[in-house]
This record gives sequence, structure tokens and C-alpha cells, in this order.
Amino acid sequence: MATKKIASAGRFGVRYGKRIREAVVSIEKKQKQKQTCPYCHKKTAKRMSKGIWKCKKCKKKFTGGAYFLE
Repeated sequence: MATKKIASAGRFGVRYGKRIREAVVSIEKKQKQKQTCPYCHKKTAKRMSKGIWKCKKCKKKFTGGAYFLE
């Protein structure tokens, strides 16, 4: 029985269940997008690692949410 691979969670194959894999896809989609910088208010902040963000416009490095800025 074959299952459909879902986006970035396709690397898990059939393991962990559909709901978990869908949750991973939604989180990863948000975290890879550019976020709004709290200093210059432009959509240029990019995630460097867990909780560490860097704005490409104003060159500030700051901490925030682990997956995405709120």
C-alpha cells in the first residue's frame, strides 16, 4: 500500500502518521518564510537557528520564537 508524500514531510515516508506530518509541513512552511523585523518593520527577517533571527535590511540580530515571529 503506497501513500502520498506530503511536501517537506515526505522525508518521513509512512512513519509517524498523517496528522503529525501535516503539522510539520505547516510549521516548516511558516518558518522558512521571511518574517517582519521588529526594528525596521520590513519583511526581511530570516531564521538563522532555533530562536535566532537576522534582518537582512537593518542587519540586526535578535531573538524571537523558535519557529516563527509573532
